[in-house]
Amino acid sequence: MPDATQPEFNRIRQLASRHQYELIRLRFNSGHERRFTRENNLTRQASRAWLLVAGVMLISSILCIDYLLSVIPADYMAMRVGVAAKVMIPALMVALFLTARFPRTSEYAIVIAVTITAGGMIYERHLATQWGIHIPPSFALLPLFVATLLCRVRWLLMLPVQILVFGGSVYLELQASQPKDAMLADIYAMALLMMPAIFGSWVIEFYNRLTWLRRDWLAEITAFDALTGLLNKHAFHKELRQRLRYARRTKRPLTLVVIDVDHFKAYNDNYGHPKGDRCLADLAQAMRGSARRGGDLVARIGGEEFAVVWFGVDKETSYRLLEKLISRIRELNIKHEYTETETRCVTISAGARWLIPDENTSVEGLIHEADMLMYQSKNAGRNQAILE
Repeated sequence: MPDATQPEFNRIRQLASRHQYELIRLRFNSGHERRFTRENNLTRQASRAWLLVAGVMLISSILCIDYLLSVIPADYMAMRVGVAAKVMIPALMVALFLTARFPRTSEYAIVIAVTITAGGMIYERHLATQWGIHIPPSFALLPLFVATLLCRVRWLLMLPVQILVFGGSVYLELQASQPKDAMLADIYAMALLMMPAIFGSWVIEFYNRLTWLRRDWLAEITAFDALTGLLNKHAFHKELRQRLRYARRTKRPLTLVVIDVDHFKAYNDNYGHPKGDRCLADLAQAMRGSARRGGDLVARIGGEEFAVVWFGVDKETSYRLLEKLISRIRELNIKHEYTETETRCVTISAGARWLIPDENTSVEGLIHEADMLMYQSKNAGRNQAILE
């Protein structure tokens, strides 16, 4: 007996193979990249905002503690307060505002804020040697860890900043008047910290993208009917709800068509389920060809029941499209000797509801109206459509 899971394993392998190079270089093709970036920004909007708030509070708290303890020279303390108040905290606050109001800009805002904050910390660390104060190398690298590991800013955006901050730190370390052994030890410590920061953030984003791909793939296979490749009932209701909202907002018309295959039970009983499945797949392909404009939908919402949405067309055009769809199904000439229609081939009955949605229009009500019209066409003799 063939393994039923084998087709799914094959699809998973194909997915991994198709996106392998994109995953390694951490950049999808343009369409996937835009969606990944948008969804990544939206899902991390709140956490990024809170981390920026935490950064402002941390900088302020450290300054307050150092001031109260009075263990730092007054001149150095004044310099730190000036850098924090005039540079670092304003940069974080601007990034916080952009992240809260404009999620799509949050990554770029955080990159700029991190660059400014890290630069301020490097400056403070460099000047500290003038007062005989030694600040650990990790001090200036902390913003990089927050941005890459916690804020999950994309690796390709952060890599130039990581290189710039590390290069600036090493340059100022070489300019500092301190023993060579201490200087080399600090550079070595910074290098040890930067290596896991750079490669660790690459690994994190790699798995972040891989998880997103798997989730996107699962959403895709759960949104489409396996036999026909059309939207399934759940996905159709979701998409139709979005179309209704848009049509209501823009005052544009929408046509919903509910379709039922005539005497399909008799077809299945006499020709067998495999042939019935092929028949449904052929019908689905014909219906897909009738909905090629932006905003149109085609779905399988039951065993032999389908739905089509035409968006933004007037009632006369909808009627022509409906007649063309009925004719297209007949022209498939799928033999059906057990039908009660005169054609002796597979036909459909359809009910269509045309309207410009208002506040009282609902998905359930619209489908019910089209469904009732479809039953009227069946009662009138089948192989026809009624549009209201």
